Amino acid sequence: MSMPNIPNLNPQISVSRDDAVNIILSSIGMEELSLAHILNAEAEKIQFALGTLETAGGQASSMNDILETNKLASKMVRNVIKNQMLLSMKMEDTVDLAEQAQPVTEPVTPPVTEPVVPPVTESVTPPVTEPIA
Repeated sequence: MSMPNIPNLNPQISVSRDDAVNIILSSIGMEELSLAHILNAEAEKIQFALGTLETAGGQASSMNDILETNKLASKMVRNVIKNQMLLSMKMEDTVDLAEQAQPVTEPVTPPVTEPVVPPVTESVTPPVTEPIA
């Protein structure tokens, strides 16, 4: 079997610091939405096992199935909580980064230099004026 050929890609991507912060915050929001969908799915599993979900037709599962569903849902909720804690830390770090990115604008003063006086090459005589009579 031959090795795959990877094309020589040289993408020119230009992302500012503010754009990067916004992209990170958007990705955190999308992960939060994904976790909400996972929790909703776990809730529906429990409702189905209990027979309270419309698709279950009012038929509850056996006690062992209900306990197993509860155990698995509990594990999933614990994993979601762990992920939530990581996202919270990521968000705090990103907000700190965004606050640090705010430039402190101080007036820029040019350096003080000695004035340049051009050398005198000809003698300059003042114009002759006649006295006023």
